[in-house]
Amino acid sequence: MSIKFVLIFCSIILSLQTFAQSSKKNKPKKAKEVTENIEVFPKNFLVRPRFVFPSVWVDVSSRLLGKGEKFRYKPSIPGVVGLSLKIKKVYISFAIKLPSNDRNIERYGNTKFRNIFVNIQGRTLNWSLFYRDYKGFYLENYSQFYPNWNKDSLGYPKTDKLRIIEAGLNLGFNFNKNFSMNAAFAQGERQKKSAGSFLMALSERYQRIEADSEFVPASQSAFYPNLNKLKFGNFSSTILSIGFGYQFVFRKFHFTPVLMVGSGFQIQRYSQTDKDRFWINVPVYTNFKTQLGYNGDHFFANIIYQREYNTIPLKESRIKLYHNWLEFGIGLRF
Repeated sequence: MSIKFVLIFCSIILSLQTFAQSSKKNKPKKAKEVTENIEVFPKNFLVRPRFVFPSVWVDVSSRLLGKGEKFRYKPSIPGVVGLSLKIKKVYISFAIKLPSNDRNIERYGNTKFRNIFVNIQGRTLNWSLFYRDYKGFYLENYSQFYPNWNKDSLGYPKTDKLRIIEAGLNLGFNFNKNFSMNAAFAQGERQKKSAGSFLMALSERYQRIEADSEFVPASQSAFYPNLNKLKFGNFSSTILSIGFGYQFVFRKFHFTPVLMVGSGFQIQRYSQTDKDRFWINVPVYTNFKTQLGYNGDHFFANIIYQREYNTIPLKESRIKLYHNWLEFGIGLRF
């Protein structure tokens, strides 16, 4: 899985959409049915610069009762700047990491980072494609494993070879035409009255972990036989999630909390220095996001907080991946 795949996939989707639109040119157009609760803006182009404070970490814990200590890896990402573009129903978002100063590099290392998000939002159906890539982590709770480690001179223990890639396709369903996720988070339209809806999503998610022999602290190797000396692992999940969202509206201001919870099955193929393994397990997924914003006729702005949690459960251990971010964005419609 690479960034080339993401770009090729996006090109295919946009080409199919163009073909579908051209095939409808000779057909008589019908008036769009839009609920009175949703205002669709006639402008087809939207631009939104954004600034993000991300917080990402990987928790590894033992599933053996009373055995094994939990350890946590984090990437070094001081902040992210990005741009979101919306052309008709296609919403594209990408971001780059702000440069780290020398002190932070010495203390936490230097994480290489990519984040791309493509979304097509319809009235009751939307799909999204995402790609995230982190390389370079530091061990946050090192003291219980390396009690003599001198953080003042060495910084945190670092593993430059640890890399985590996540990519996937989400298909979402909204069961109330008076509720708009587009108005809440992309602000491509505006909701005029408060409303909520039950939500459902189907997700195909690919995760890859590349590591080295030091992924599991040496003192814990006996408690993590399936992770000790991990070289790499490929994990493919099919997840069905359900939830609820509600948008509170006061004039042109709006507040929207959304919670999704789900599970499914996961195919696991991973390799250690001495053996290859295959397993099928059941992951857990949760996603909570909320936003507070202003949605004017031309100018709009909002603050978004999101916390996503998903697991890679192995036989005797569980890898938990957390993605937290606080995002500030402003934009204009043309």
